[in-house]
Amino acid sequence: MRPAWLRRGDVVVIGVVLAAALFAGIGIWFDRAPAARVSIQYPDGSSALFSISENRSVEIVGNGGIALTVEIADGRVRVKHSDCPDQVCVHSGWLSQSGQAAACVPAGVCVQVVGGDSQVDGVTA
Repeated sequence: MRPAWLRRGDVVVIGVVLAAALFAGIGIWFDRAPAARVSIQYPDGSSALFSISENRSVEIVGNGGIALTVEIADGRVRVKHSDCPDQVCVHSGWLSQSGQAAACVPAGVCVQVVGGDSQVDGVTA
């Protein structure tokens, strides 16, 4: 039973909008670009590029002496460890698609996957 204010046409319009949103979301999900490099921005404004295909671990000391460990392995990157209080950067998990990023705001460090055709544009960046 539907509410009195909801008519048959309303249900059809809502269904069409939901279906369009679902198909658009699926298209965006499967159209993400593969990664080529990892960019790490340091608190002093400098940055470094690393190949995402070369396994390595990068130790960083950020603002306030916060230590981070960035791990690059198997074409993915993650913040493996951070001394920051909230651990948002660690909970970002593995990043593998161009445009994905994890930031440790207290430390002033940002890890971003770059290369290929990024799905992040000027509006969403």
